[in-house]
Amino acid sequence: MSENKKNFFRISKYFLDYKFKLFVSIICMIIAAACTGFHAWLVKPALDEVLINKDTFYLYFIPAAILVTGIIKGLCSYVQVTSLAFMSQKIIEKLRIQVFKRIVGLHYNFFLENKTGSLITRITTDTYYLNGAMASTYTSLIKDSLTLFVLVGNMLYQNWKLSIISLIVFPLASIPIRVLGKKVRNVTKNLQHQVGELASILEEIFRGAKHVKSFNAESFELNKSTKEIENVRYLNFKQEKVIARARPFTETLGAFAASLAIFGGGIFVVKEGMTAGQLTSFLVSLMLAYAPLKNLINLNVTLQTGLGAASRIFWLIDHKNEINDGNKNIKIKFNSLEFKNVHFSYKNHKKNIINNFNFEINKNDKVAFVGPSGSGKTTLLGLIIRLFDIEEGKILLNKHNTKHLKLKNLRSFFSLVSQETVLFDGTIEENIRYNSQSSSKKISEIAKLACVTDFTNNLPDKLQTKIGENGLKLSGGQRQRLAIARSLVQETEVLLLDEPSSNLDFKTESKIFENINKIRNKTLIVVAHRLSTIQEFNKIVFVSKGTIKEVGTHQDLIRKKGEYYKLFKKQKKH
Repeated sequence: MSENKKNFFRISKYFLDYKFKLFVSIICMIIAAACTGFHAWLVKPALDEVLINKDTFYLYFIPAAILVTGIIKGLCSYVQVTSLAFMSQKIIEKLRIQVFKRIVGLHYNFFLENKTGSLITRITTDTYYLNGAMASTYTSLIKDSLTLFVLVGNMLYQNWKLSIISLIVFPLASIPIRVLGKKVRNVTKNLQHQVGELASILEEIFRGAKHVKSFNAESFELNKSTKEIENVRYLNFKQEKVIARARPFTETLGAFAASLAIFGGGIFVVKEGMTAGQLTSFLVSLMLAYAPLKNLINLNVTLQTGLGAASRIFWLIDHKNEINDGNKNIKIKFNSLEFKNVHFSYKNHKKNIINNFNFEINKNDKVAFVGPSGSGKTTLLGLIIRLFDIEEGKILLNKHNTKHLKLKNLRSFFSLVSQETVLFDGTIEENIRYNSQSSSKKISEIAKLACVTDFTNNLPDKLQTKIGENGLKLSGGQRQRLAIARSLVQETEVLLLDEPSSNLDFKTESKIFENINKIRNKTLIVVAHRLSTIQEFNKIVFVSKGTIKEVGTHQDLIRKKGEYYKLFKKQKKH
């Protein structure tokens, strides 16, 4: 089975989840189609019996019948449209949740390889295109087919010979549609990809507004985004142009069929005794049949638009996770973390970032990884919580291989403060409480420990102050303090700090570390840049090119006068 057929059946299953609504919608379509055919049939007695034979029964019956069936058709159309709209919106909701759940559950490396804007458009735009196209497809398949069936039935009833003459040309209209279907799908996929690229660029510009302003780069960014907007416009136009190519052909065939019907009908009236009412009823049915027939002919084009979006959505849903979840939970307290012969390199990197790394961290240790930039210190923290998976060796948590532990269980032992401080639009208290059930009293205590209250006490709304998107209203140091508080409120046993105080002054940094050290049963693993704040740590590890060069306390390493000593002396001079 081709990819398109598989995707079509996968989408159909979503509609089958709402069988009752679908059943009601189909019944309403049948009734509406029957009403349309009945209206076309009523034209014959309206002419033959009322206007020609002066029959008073039909004079009253036909207007009443048209009114009643019109009301019934209107009500059925309303129920059909609202039922389909309900199903469509529920399916969009389900698809968006499913895609978002999949994206969130994917490995960290996935986010490094895919642009944010593109992922957002998969959730928003692609699901909308897909469901819109599929809803139109099912409406055409059911409603238009039924309407066409009823109208053609009336045409055959009025004159089967004339029906064959009139309808024989319509199958020809499907030829250009089949040819154009593949082109429409390709153009649609390219368009949706380009919309994602534009969304990514705009997101980067808006997020980096401070840098854009400081570099006077407004014109540069305008030119860059203008090109992307032009590309989207071009692909939109190309899509419409490809779809429109079939219209001259179908319109010509429709006109040709109508001409044949009128010409042939005239002959049948003159030579075979066809009544004026029969001919008019036939022509009305033919004209009414043109719209559903055209919809069915264009069905492939509509369907290809949805299948272009479907391939992008299902690619995400089916995307293989590089980080496989374990199947083991451990509920005991943190005792130890051990690196055993660990090797690691990033995807598409030739050289290892971590080489034969062996080290053990025990409960209540205060460990600092120090060394030159690019030596793998930050990577080590990522490996601990399995943002990436190691290629060789083992990382053991309480003697259990972390690859065998459930990710949720593993990460419940750790809180990470990364180099890049990420905050959310909301209040200071909401950012500190993130994903925890801590009380306001607990939040206040943690805010004091992380020196957050040192600046919030001077704000009118204190901890209820809104900080803007990603904390734009705060300084770099304030944002870092907030991130540290957020990690502390999680009450995990191990705190991972990746240069968390690079924007803090020495006094504030020392105070925060002093407060953290007072917390009982708290193991600290820190990537440190400023060596003056880690002198009391019981394990300092100097890392260079992914390997351990020196291990010891501050005093031990100073006495050795090795790499750590040189770095400490260099910082002391400054």
